Amino acid sequence: MIWWIALLSAAQAASPAEREAEGLIESVARYGDGSAVDRSTAWWNLIDDPGLTVVLSDGLGDNPDLAIAAAQVELAQAGTWSSVGALLPTVSFEAVTQEAPTDSMTLSPFAASMPDYSATFEYLGSLASGLAAAAGEDPASVPDFGSGTSDVPDTYRSSSALVKGAWGIDAFGRSTMTAMAAGRNAKAANRGRDATMRSVAGQLGMAWYDLVATREQVKVIENQVQAATDLLELVELRYERGEASAIDVLQQRQQRAQVEAMLPRAKSARTAANGRLAVALGKPPSTELPASSGFPTLNAAPSIGTTDRLIHDRADVGAAIHQLDSARLRRGAAMAGLLPTLTLTGQYGKQYLTMDDTQDVDTWGVGAVATVPIFAGGRTHAGIKAAKAERDIARMRLRSTILSAVQQIESAIAAENAAADTLEAVRVQAESATAALTETRRRYSQGIAPYLAVLTATAADQAAQIAWVDAQRARLQARIQLHSALGGTWLPVFEESK
Repeated sequence: MIWWIALLSAAQAASPAEREAEGLIESVARYGDGSAVDRSTAWWNLIDDPGLTVVLSDGLGDNPDLAIAAAQVELAQAGTWSSVGALLPTVSFEAVTQEAPTDSMTLSPFAASMPDYSATFEYLGSLASGLAAAAGEDPASVPDFGSGTSDVPDTYRSSSALVKGAWGIDAFGRSTMTAMAAGRNAKAANRGRDATMRSVAGQLGMAWYDLVATREQVKVIENQVQAATDLLELVELRYERGEASAIDVLQQRQQRAQVEAMLPRAKSARTAANGRLAVALGKPPSTELPASSGFPTLNAAPSIGTTDRLIHDRADVGAAIHQLDSARLRRGAAMAGLLPTLTLTGQYGKQYLTMDDTQDVDTWGVGAVATVPIFAGGRTHAGIKAAKAERDIARMRLRSTILSAVQQIESAIAAENAAADTLEAVRVQAESATAALTETRRRYSQGIAPYLAVLTATAADQAAQIAWVDAQRARLQARIQLHSALGGTWLPVFEESK
């Protein structure tokens, strides 16, 4: 009972692993804006993109990795119940029946210890016969007190029906610590499933915008092919009027062919991106995925908050904390294996003996068994060493997980800022390139600008439009990376809403 009170009281406070994690985060994390944040909403709901919402809902609802993680949670929970069962009494019903030769009863130690009264009975028989003869009666009417020939069955049956119980008294907390360690393992498995969901959601979001980018690239190249065709018609018209040279016509034909050659590669990349995302969703590669209408416009970046949120928002960190707590409890349980054990036992029921008829008797019993370990071939000490090694591994894994999480967050913040700056610069570049091409083509049609200026402006615009698509994709993927790095409490909320 003292162990129960001490361990349950400790469970109400921050665990040693949690305090260790808080100290490590404080020493290594340098990010944070101190703002109050709420990460209970799934991050894709903060991006106005219906296609992304459909992809994430389908992908998280039927993903093999998440199914495996869910099965691991069930396995860990079953282990918890199994460990808790060691703290409870066991009750069983036992029915036994046995048939044996009657002669074997004389082999019983109880029968062997009984005195032999056969000579006495023979003397009594002869005395009774003599008295009967003296009285003028028939001696045969006197009962035979000798061995006689009584009708004794050849076999007998002994049976019992008992209810038995046993209760191991957890005097030194070994079973309690084992059960608590199993509970921590179950919590770690649950948080591990949340970490898998966070990772899968990020991967699906990245893959979705890879597909959107390839779709937009195909549109850009198709527009460029059409623009090159229109310009070729203009150059040929000017050539017919003697305002352009044959070299201009040939160069424009070459330029259009160059753009047309980009189209099959872009369509192939679109097909490949579609296949990758479909397979990630657990569907055939040729599955038609939701339509997209370009890239959505992002809202302001999410607030970073304070570093102490890392323990609660990052499921992988939470899982590592529970694993360390579990390893410490298992080490305590292993050390308790050196201490005595006490088990209370009891039984109640009936015993039956059947020969000519059946006789029964009530029976019961209570007892206690104390076991003191003396020699176990070194298994107990080996178990203690193994538990200590597991604790050290769990501690290093927690440290590695925290360092990786901090690095991911700080890198994601830098990538978010860089992607935003890059997008703005590329936007200006693309708008300027388009405006320059428009003006150059106008001046060329008026005979003011040479064809070489149009060719240069066209090449610049083509590169700028492709760069604009890539910059938008990088911007959205950086935002997804930031959301994924920060984590959140939306994971269990999303799971319950499915």
